[in-house]
Amino acid sequence: MKKEASKISLNYVTLKTTKSRIDKGLLAVPVSLIDIFPKTKNKIYLVDESENVEAKSFTPYNSSSRECRIGGLKKFYDKYNVQNGDELVIQVLDEDKFRLLPEKYFQNLFISSIEEFEKSEDEIAADEKLNIISRISNTDKSQILKNEFVRLSKTQIQRRISKIIERVEVKENVPISLRKVLASIYLGKCQVSDFTFLMKNGNAFFEIHHIDPSKGNHFKNLLVVSANVHRQFTYANVEQNFDNDGWLRKVKFNDESYNVFQAIDNLPNIFEKEVHI
Repeated sequence: MKKEASKISLNYVTLKTTKSRIDKGLLAVPVSLIDIFPKTKNKIYLVDESENVEAKSFTPYNSSSRECRIGGLKKFYDKYNVQNGDELVIQVLDEDKFRLLPEKYFQNLFISSIEEFEKSEDEIAADEKLNIISRISNTDKSQILKNEFVRLSKTQIQRRISKIIERVEVKENVPISLRKVLASIYLGKCQVSDFTFLMKNGNAFFEIHHIDPSKGNHFKNLLVVSANVHRQFTYANVEQNFDNDGWLRKVKFNDESYNVFQAIDNLPNIFEKEVHI
């Protein structure tokens, strides 16, 4: 087993195929992965991206063949045109249920789902698309939002878009998808004062402050703040100190200094895949 950088904002596991096994419609499971498979069952169930379930023959490692393998994959290999050396993403859904997808197909599915999530126009749509991403990636929704925070934090800060509505220039709002990421990361707590409160609907109240009003919706330019702190950014004498990576670290309102909590400090900033051969 070796680890490589992941091309998507997700940690996952792959198995590398070989021509001899593809020709026989088999998938040999490396010893490094046998612990995630049953020890005695002669059947396992593969679940595809549409949640269709199909039983497959399964040989545990402790059998006479001394090889852990999944059989009956000829149609699967033909459907996805799997070639020698291709990697298959393996996900454990239950003790005898697994999802198996070609890596390139899985990556495209994940990326397109993230793009749809970013286009969400309201909370309901965002939640629905987040559920789809969670199912596709077999990953908890809160972890997906943390991963998105890290990924988007590495992108370039763009200028903030303005549009004219009835001859009035209005700055773009923070997209619903980014609000959900920030809500999950900070739980509504102000990054300056640590204050929040629960609204009548049970959600934590927070506002989002653009540090530089001319710049766009990048996490380095956005702060989760209380209403009081937001007004101080607008009306007080403000001094701001940034680190070398562009994260705001300290702010002074008039003569009072505050540290700014940045969640990026507590999150892993790389994603890896495990390649099992």
